[in-house]
Amino acid sequence: MRQMSVRERRIDQRFQIRWPIHILAADGSMKGETDDMSLGGAFIRCEKPPPPDEKVLLTYENPSGSMQFVLAKVAWTNLESRGSSDKPIGMGIQFMQFLRTPRSREKSRE
Repeated sequence: MRQMSVRERRIDQRFQIRWPIHILAADGSMKGETDDMSLGGAFIRCEKPPPPDEKVLLTYENPSGSMQFVLAKVAWTNLESRGSSDKPIGMGIQFMQFLRTPRSREKSRE
């Protein structure tokens, strides 16, 4: 029986999206950058990814300029880059919950 590749197992299509992102994990915070995203998760480039199964809080600014907060779980990590064609150092994450952002005071007065 042939084993399916990761790409074949994915439910949602991935898109190349590069956004700066802030990661809050159990051992501190770090900066990263999305490499690709889908409805269910993303690959985030970062120097020291947290271990698999750890929950993280991701913060980023969406294209309209508002801050977004997402609770996610680390699905897998890549701790070394073997060459330019391989996946860079970082982590695959699974989105768990998109958190509501508080409305700004100016918008609530309208």
